[in-house]
Amino acid sequence: MCWCGQVTRLDTETPVLILQHPKESRMPIGTARMAAHALGADLVVGVVVEEDPAVRAALEDTTRQAVLLWPENAADLSESVPEGPLRLVVVDGTWALAKKLVRVNPKIAALPRVSFVPARPSEYRIRREPSGECVSTLEAIMYALRAIERGSRSFEELLTPFR
Repeated sequence: MCWCGQVTRLDTETPVLILQHPKESRMPIGTARMAAHALGADLVVGVVVEEDPAVRAALEDTTRQAVLLWPENAADLSESVPEGPLRLVVVDGTWALAKKLVRVNPKIAALPRVSFVPARPSEYRIRREPSGECVSTLEAIMYALRAIERGSRSFEELLTPFR
């Protein structure tokens, strides 16, 4: 099934960097690729990724604060959004793979963390989420951008190829 024709290109104020575990890159319907296509986001596949040129550029960019979208020990975006222009760093993989990717990349692990509470259960029907508050990478990016760019748009269009 090809979803490419369903992707709407969206311009955002907040650049997105997606770090994908190699095992996740082999999944036939990966929502990180959908997000990367729609947002023009950098998608870096690997385990130790800090030396990748796109990752280094994002971490060394002094004009934008990089924040890690992560569900634990994180500031809730519905309560407060970090000041200044941001770059959203998102990890894609199962929870075990995502945790490993963050653990082996200390610069990524050290980023300020942000999270959100989803407005509704995940629409992901192809794979099962481990609990009710878990959502796909695509949905997570939508919720985070919606919170960071308060009121500028809903980012619902991201879900079109997903649906």
